[in-house]
Amino acid sequence: MKKEIISLLEYWEKEKGIERNYLIESLEDGLLTVYRKKAGLSKDIKIKIDPETGDIKFINETGEEIPPPTFQWERIAAQTAKYVLMQKLKEAERNTIYDEFKKLEGELVSGKVERFENENVVVVIGKAEGILPHHHKLPNDHFKIGDGLKCYLLEVRPPSKGNYQLILSRTHPNFIKKLLENEIPEIKEGIIEIKGIARFPGDLTKVAVLSKKEKVEPIGTCVGDKAGRIKNIIKELKGEKIEIIQWDEDITKFIKNSLSPAKANEVYIDEDKKEAVVIVSDDQLFLAIGKKGQNVRLASKLIGWNIRVFKESEYKNENLSNSQKI
Repeated sequence: MKKEIISLLEYWEKEKGIERNYLIESLEDGLLTVYRKKAGLSKDIKIKIDPETGDIKFINETGEEIPPPTFQWERIAAQTAKYVLMQKLKEAERNTIYDEFKKLEGELVSGKVERFENENVVVVIGKAEGILPHHHKLPNDHFKIGDGLKCYLLEVRPPSKGNYQLILSRTHPNFIKKLLENEIPEIKEGIIEIKGIARFPGDLTKVAVLSKKEKVEPIGTCVGDKAGRIKNIIKELKGEKIEIIQWDEDITKFIKNSLSPAKANEVYIDEDKKEAVVIVSDDQLFLAIGKKGQNVRLASKLIGWNIRVFKESEYKNENLSNSQKI
């Protein structure tokens, strides 16, 4: 019994980083509850466990050690101590995980696939486990046990909430932001600022950037030599395309940039309604709208305006009398 207690204390202290004193106090309280319930131990008597030897001592109301009670306390201890301790250990472990990871909430974390639960992925991150829910996976995410992966730490839940405390995401827009910060030093250093991100996870993401130094060209810097920087991110995203565009305080220029790779001829805006009509050459219409309308929809999300695109040949049929031409 004594050796078992010491072994458990040493293991959890070393492997999980839980203080021995906390474990001992938890075990003392647990055993005392069991003894009082099952053996009628007096409320005046307390239990103390020697942290070095595992000896269990009974202390009276004056603080003096007394002989063990006549009931079979050792047998009861052997039956219940491990259960009580394990419950407290789980509680302590969850508190430790919360304290350790709460400061990392909203950051990029790396881990390995541990197992699968239904369509969710359980990921080991250090000594903790996180859950990557199915709806936070990318469409092209196909993992095997042992695979390494990066995720956005979306939420760190309190110990009393849910089976898993670490909630992960690979679909959140900030996952892209953190990947860019991790890959591009100029972003992390604040030389280049990310002004906005609009994303269709697994398909396409548009990122608006601004350089705070005239000599630093933001798009080329983010893409990298031979597109090396952006390719590393696309690889992590399992093929999701990333478009880097130039942010501009001039809303008309920003709208034109947001529709890249299409080239806009004219833009009509209604600032009150935050609406814009963009005129493009007939051969640019498909590029401007994009597959399944993704390009113009992402541009609208990025700008925060409703953007409609028309080709020149049909422009004359559209009533734009309430718009302002720039």
